Amino acid sequence: MISSEFAFISICFILFVSTLLIAFSFRKKKMGTDIYSAKGIIATTDEILKFVNGKNKKIVIQSCQEFYDELLDLSHPDEWRHLVDDFDGINLISTKATIAEVRKALQSVIKVKGEVAKYGECYVEHSEYLMDLFNKLFEACDLDVPYLENVVAFGSARYNGYDVPLGVACFVFSSNECFVRTLSEEGENLKKMIGHCDETEWTEISY
Repeated sequence: MISSEFAFISICFILFVSTLLIAFSFRKKKMGTDIYSAKGIIATTDEILKFVNGKNKKIVIQSCQEFYDELLDLSHPDEWRHLVDDFDGINLISTKATIAEVRKALQSVIKVKGEVAKYGECYVEHSEYLMDLFNKLFEACDLDVPYLENVVAFGSARYNGYDVPLGVACFVFSSNECFVRTLSEEGENLKKMIGHCDETEWTEISY
């Protein structure tokens, strides 16, 4: 009889401890979720590619080829073949290409992955390399615009807010570089390039 009661008490104790561990684990995971806000000047792909024009088209083509050649020099044939292939579009631009064809070639290397949904997540493939490419293009074309800080994609209005475009590549520039109480010179140049200088705010969640 005693052994049966002891066994019952032991089982109850084990269940109690297990419940506490599960609750603590769940609480710990919830505490690990960080939500923060951000802001910046956002340009979509169509807006950002407006910088390509008849005056700088040759410079853009040459700079794209130089960037691609740098990728080849840095890349290992096995480990980085996928990266080089994804940027192949800018390697195939003809020196006689039209403005539209140059813009299309640049657009071909901007790839958004993921899905748009209530809890959706999206990202821009090779975003760091795209930042490097476009910053070099802006500098080569002497556009005097702010440094491109990020290339991101937003997948959820619930998480990222309702002011950001969803499921597309977003080129993010610092608001501080564009405004000094009034629109700065760089901000004016960016406005001329993409058609606006509207500041956007969004939220980010990390686990």
